[in-house]
Amino acid sequence: MNTTRSISNRELFSIVRDTLLEGKSVRISVNGESMLPFFRSGSTITLRPVKKEDIRKYNVVMADAGHAFVVHRIIEVDDDMVTLLGDGNYIGTERVSPDKIYGVVDCSALHLFFAKIWLWLRPVRRYPLAIFRRVM
Repeated sequence: MNTTRSISNRELFSIVRDTLLEGKSVRISVNGESMLPFFRSGSTITLRPVKKEDIRKYNVVMADAGHAFVVHRIIEVDDDMVTLLGDGNYIGTERVSPDKIYGVVDCSALHLFFAKIWLWLRPVRRYPLAIFRRVM
């Protein structure tokens, strides 16, 4: 007998966090549009345990933002806080302590290059995002 059980996003990411803290990588399926255009809903990403040197601008990380776990891009690093923003968002950042970041997505140099341009386009990216959402 095949049994399916639904669990909350918080519960799922708590398991992912614990697995990352054990030093293991985790493959997850993206759900939602907060990382468009780089990660579409349904695409698969691999999170690996974060290292101190991974906490730098433009990297994509999994963090506990208090209200929810998020997989978003680092847009700013201060001494004691890291600011995250989903690529598919143009407002609504999260600020987290570096010790609340558990995983990182290894992105190619080309991906990071386009991410820098995409971040620079933040004031006007609502327009290309509208197109991406319709096409995808």
